[in-house]
Amino acid sequence: MDYDLVVVGNNAAARWSAIAAKQYSARVALVALAPDIIPTALLLQTWAKIRQRQNEDRINPTLSFKEWAAAMVYNLTESRSPAQLASMGIEQINGVAQFQQKPQLQVHVENRVLRSRQYLLSLDATLPVPEIPGLNASDYLTPVDLLQYSDLCEPQLANPIIILGDGPLAATLSQALVRLGNSVSLISSHSHVLPWEDTEAAFWVQAHLEAEGVKIYTHCPIEAVQTQLHSTHEVITQEGTFTAQSIIWADESPSAVLELNLVTVKLRHTPQGVWVNPNLQTSQPHLYACGSILGGYSLLDLAQYEATVAVKNALFWKQHRVNYQTVPVVIATEPTLARVGLTEAQAQQRQLSFQVLCQSYQDTHQGQLQQQTSGWCKLIVDNNRQILGAHIVGTAAAELIQWVALGMKKQCPITEFAKESCLPSSYTAVIGQAARQWRSP
Repeated sequence: MDYDLVVVGNNAAARWSAIAAKQYSARVALVALAPDIIPTALLLQTWAKIRQRQNEDRINPTLSFKEWAAAMVYNLTESRSPAQLASMGIEQINGVAQFQQKPQLQVHVENRVLRSRQYLLSLDATLPVPEIPGLNASDYLTPVDLLQYSDLCEPQLANPIIILGDGPLAATLSQALVRLGNSVSLISSHSHVLPWEDTEAAFWVQAHLEAEGVKIYTHCPIEAVQTQLHSTHEVITQEGTFTAQSIIWADESPSAVLELNLVTVKLRHTPQGVWVNPNLQTSQPHLYACGSILGGYSLLDLAQYEATVAVKNALFWKQHRVNYQTVPVVIATEPTLARVGLTEAQAQQRQLSFQVLCQSYQDTHQGQLQQQTSGWCKLIVDNNRQILGAHIVGTAAAELIQWVALGMKKQCPITEFAKESCLPSSYTAVIGQAARQWRSP
């Protein structure tokens, strides 16, 4: 065999997987399905903050958004560039990957045949093509298209704007664009944005979006789109018709879409995406998979966790199972939504006995001092004092959720969080205050 592991991917987790495998002294090759997925929503949120500060200080921008975004993408990828990987002993090959099963599983790329003991598919699914009558490819923008704009407001980006979607990508985009001075509407077929999150947490985020000026229309399944004169679009829903000059397609389907023009391989699928067993092994025994092609959000934190498990399983005899119950997920709206474990609805569906403990940032010293009192924490705790789930909306939510997730992984009882380990002068106080509400049944 030429390699111990060949990683095929289009995301940051693919490069991270190759580096992790090399740290185990493995012979590694990376097949890069260019271009890498760009974290568009995060770039837009950061740019919106920069422009807000510049406007407050009356500073004229020295870079256009397009120039700034290109520089940021370069900075983000430089540490994982082909030259850097080569210095670590990792070979990178760019091109389309074709898997061949016989006489043994191998990868054909750029007139080369790569043979390896194991393979890892690290891919983020692409946005599904909209199946809406009247909506043609030329009628809408994708988040990636926005990176080509020098400015993200009128006259460059025609207003009003309608965003079709209600997941993390749509929520983050809508907030960034409205902060840049645009008129933004978000249309959802569900009862609220972020429909796969805890309902109470999702409504907290939705309230903040609406307070900033995002017009959110729920219970609005889209029936058709009609394009009128002067490129005006009419979005027809069951609840009425909405008019826009620009449509942005940001619908993250719970079902993953694998780009067959980038990689060809015969795999078993589920309604959500590529099928894997609890060890992240696909229907091809020597091929593992991670990323949103398995279904769900395209989130780096989640993909990197899966990659950690997959690399270990691919290289070593002992197999590790994924446990999503203790993996934190962060959605980069402002305020941030972070969660781990079960939602309240999921706990009810499993007919578990539990208590719900909620606490606002209002009563924390740090929240008052930093004027960040709109934050909120929710803990779902069973009668054995174990945390089943946690949902935090507010400043430092990403940091707080990691602390709770570690406690869940170590099976730390809620009473431990109620003790003095929560510093009263930090945001961790909100966890301690919530934990002290628990009562023995």
